[in-house]
Amino acid sequence: MLFFRNVVRGLLMALALSGAARAGSTTISQLVTVAGAPSNQLYGYGLVVGLPGTGDQTTQVPYTQQSILNMLRNMGIALPNVNNMQPNDVASVMVTAEVPAFAHAGQHIDVTVSAMGNAASLAGGVLLPTPLRGANGSIYAQAQGPLLVSGFAASMGGNTTSVNVPTVGSLPGGGILAATIPATFSINGNSALLLNTPSYQTSQQIADTINAACGSSTASAISPGEVDLTSSGQDPMRFLSNVLALPISTPQQPPTIIVDAQSGTIVMNAGVTLGPAVVSHGDLTVNIQTQNQVSQPGPFSNGQTAVVQNSVVSASQGKAKVVALPKAATLQDVAAALNAVGATPSDLIAIIQALKQAGAINGTIKVI
Repeated sequence: MLFFRNVVRGLLMALALSGAARAGSTTISQLVTVAGAPSNQLYGYGLVVGLPGTGDQTTQVPYTQQSILNMLRNMGIALPNVNNMQPNDVASVMVTAEVPAFAHAGQHIDVTVSAMGNAASLAGGVLLPTPLRGANGSIYAQAQGPLLVSGFAASMGGNTTSVNVPTVGSLPGGGILAATIPATFSINGNSALLLNTPSYQTSQQIADTINAACGSSTASAISPGEVDLTSSGQDPMRFLSNVLALPISTPQQPPTIIVDAQSGTIVMNAGVTLGPAVVSHGDLTVNIQTQNQVSQPGPFSNGQTAVVQNSVVSASQGKAKVVALPKAATLQDVAAALNAVGATPSDLIAIIQALKQAGAINGTIKVI
């Protein structure tokens, strides 16, 4: 009887999975994380060498000089006088990495290298062997190798220019796990699914979907963030694999507007709508010009030559532009209506906030 019941459950799960392929819906695995199997974060302190004169100024960053001396001592090299040691091709860095769950010793991981001194750029540098530790202080990995830096910086005559962030680099696969990070994951009998975004509706929907495919007592929604499972004597690995592959229709996300005030980036989801409104948009320009003039003293006056700054401040205000925004029921209509205003990103952020206060735009504004 138990064998027949497991066969029926397997057929139901197979039918559900085939329906997912046709419908193209998301799966439970994309909404949850198995309890006891989180990813782990590692960190370490290291040195990057071989920089083309863009490293730390060791007179201003003493820990870089001390790290170089410690490294040389470990290699049997003792320097009697280090006062004149001022290398500019070495930089102190912090190395970070995230290890996925169930990673084993010998596997490669990606690492990120970030300058922690006053190095101008890490481009062209090589990371020396750096141990990576976990939160408990134990060493779990080691990283080394040439850095991949997408930005660059250049300076001449006191002027400096940079593109992207040249003080942060990456090492794809540059870290090797030296030890397996233990996990408390267990699927023998009972296990739990933790929702990536806690929700009453989603939690209950996941439990109902699993119970419909595996039996009414298989899953139970404990809270908005947790669903408990019972394998009921089935093969635990196969059971959990089938459960995570079950299709599920995610509920519609609430209308949200994300505003990045620093870069002026605005992102909206599909639930944002716009009601009829009128927007008056103008511009104010303030121009300040400074002219330096030399004041010469009169003959035989014992005066001194002085530089006088003459500043001229002018302001001009453009004609206000009044735009009538129609009702917009789709995200494309909202984008077209806001583009008609013709405002800069910073002005557009202010307009969206004013529309929210007036009740003309539907959505929650989150500033990051």
